[in-house]
Amino acid sequence: MVELIAAIVVDLSDQKLYAYGAAETLLRTVPVSTGLASSPTPTGEGKVYGKHRSVTMRGSSFVAPNVPWALCVTPDQVICLHGAPWQEAAGQRFGVPRSHGCVRVPSPHARWLFEHTPLGTPVTIRP
Repeated sequence: MVELIAAIVVDLSDQKLYAYGAAETLLRTVPVSTGLASSPTPTGEGKVYGKHRSVTMRGSSFVAPNVPWALCVTPDQVICLHGAPWQEAAGQRFGVPRSHGCVRVPSPHARWLFEHTPLGTPVTIRP
């Protein structure tokens, strides 16, 4: 049986996501790309408010259709953990800030997170 994720921590300083199971067991460490200085990823405590297999994301300077495996972690569902196939297609590595505030996750890991993270799972984004 596959263990469900009990908590997610995103560390902005090391550009990594940590997925924890029961009893704080580390299940996976994933390099991510978070917000640029001009559009930083907000820090703090939240939870998974919404899950979308595919969603169109909009900002003041972009529209991104078909964003896969989104776990939205703010009440307004504006900040999400999600796959970034365009980043992978461009050959841009993860572990470097690149986003408009969301947390970009390599697609295979984004799908795994989506499949194993229940709504309401606590998410911490730390500086």
